[in-house]
Amino acid sequence: MGQTQTTFLTEFLANFDADLLVRPSWTGGGQGKSNTARLETHSAGRRGNIYHSSERFELGDLTANIKGHKVVIEFESKQIPIQNLLKYWPYLRGELSTKPTAPVIICHFSDWWSYGINRDLWEWTLSQMQQDRTCIVPIQGKQFDHGGSNTQVRQQSIRQAAQWVKQICAVQQPTPLRG
Repeated sequence: MGQTQTTFLTEFLANFDADLLVRPSWTGGGQGKSNTARLETHSAGRRGNIYHSSERFELGDLTANIKGHKVVIEFESKQIPIQNLLKYWPYLRGELSTKPTAPVIICHFSDWWSYGINRDLWEWTLSQMQQDRTCIVPIQGKQFDHGGSNTQVRQQSIRQAAQWVKQICAVQQPTPLRG
């Protein structure tokens, strides 16, 4: 993790739980096996057809189980790369080495200095994932502006994320696994 990400996640942890009645137990992300998954290998897409068994997707910078939902926090120091949402699609379909066991809620924080089209593509991709009937669990997602160096914007976004997650968890009972 870079310093910007570490600083944000520390601040996030200090402020997110304030509104929740039960403090969730957050698990840090990273490339540890418990927080990653892999696709079937396609050696043709690798130089020299060499596949490294350690190649895996990270599934969240922070995760927690909140009222039967898997809450995922993704942080991008700059613009929002679509692959950090797209990697959840095969996960939701049960096609990765790790399969979901609860509905997924993603809070994706990025710096909104970048082109809005990146966030538009994120929203479109999320809507396609939500309509995919082959997913074994549903997904809810929302983007938040981490504010860069603006502490006020960052704290406001963290509060908004906490309220949004709290609202989803209060209204929606976990949906049973499909299929």
